[in-house]
Amino acid sequence: MDLKITKLYSFGLMLLTLFGSAQAFSSGAMELKTTEVDFFNQQVNRPVKIKFWYQSGSESCEATICLSPKQSSHRVAIISHGAFGSPREMNWLGYALASQGWVVAGVAHFGESWVYGSENIDPSSAMRFWQRPQDISFAIDSLSEEKLFNTSLKTDKVIMLGHSSGGFTSLAMAGANLEAGKSEVYCATEMAKDDKGCDYGQHRKRKPMSDEMVKKIGLLAEQMRDDRVAAVIALDPALGHAVSENSLESIKVPALVLGSVENDFLPYTAHSKYYADHIQGANLVGIEQGAGHFVYIDECDSDREVKGVSLCKDREGVDRNAIQKKILEHVFGFIYRNGFS
Repeated sequence: MDLKITKLYSFGLMLLTLFGSAQAFSSGAMELKTTEVDFFNQQVNRPVKIKFWYQSGSESCEATICLSPKQSSHRVAIISHGAFGSPREMNWLGYALASQGWVVAGVAHFGESWVYGSENIDPSSAMRFWQRPQDISFAIDSLSEEKLFNTSLKTDKVIMLGHSSGGFTSLAMAGANLEAGKSEVYCATEMAKDDKGCDYGQHRKRKPMSDEMVKKIGLLAEQMRDDRVAAVIALDPALGHAVSENSLESIKVPALVLGSVENDFLPYTAHSKYYADHIQGANLVGIEQGAGHFVYIDECDSDREVKGVSLCKDREGVDRNAIQKKILEHVFGFIYRNGFS
């Protein structure tokens, strides 16, 4: 396995006081850091860049990442970004989890994420849905790489989080599978006219899949699940219109689904609510106050739009920072209620 550090940033304990839980670490001789490390999955000939958020000790070590001496070995969380996004847009979530003692790994999906360079962005990669779970399973494997950390981590019970396509990825790791032909039927209906999810892969214009492709998709779907994922947190998850009810009903791990009710990208009923309705015992939180689909990424200052929806500019009156703080309350409440403290 090839391993290379690409960037390192250091921050103070800006988020440690967000949640006054008994599990929070002492601020003595420790700070929050983030480091990006390049790996290569030789099995599928695919690079995997991982952004880590963690608590660092004051002393140096011989490992690539020096964790705090107080680091718990079993607090491991994985984040999957949205389509054509990046873990670099998920600092609000990564640092918050790290402040509570979690080692967080944000996986950049090659072909989609801009962190690999614009020349490596492939629009068709959004339809190769099975590659994302492959990246996640490889990332979990990589956490045991020799000399990556100065402390051995237990990866048999990780928490999986994701936004948009990353939300689907998180749920796929727990058993969610696509149903062949379902998205084409949905995207041809009037109710899907404002669903931006149908624009990916040109669902509205695509011909029905062949029997051979349907069979291939079924085999790939079976390979997406990873039993090391012990809980799932999906933020405004995509592909609800394409996922089978039976696969969702088979999910047994605790699941928290958060979605924007007044959605400007993925209709709440067809995606977030659909997932939660069919996962036994799932917690559903509807985010109101005018929040849109991109309120789940870092605050930013750009004119960029995705499918005609602004990435950085929220609707009038929407306070992205305040909404993210409320989301974190739900996230940590879910984590502690389910015994992952």
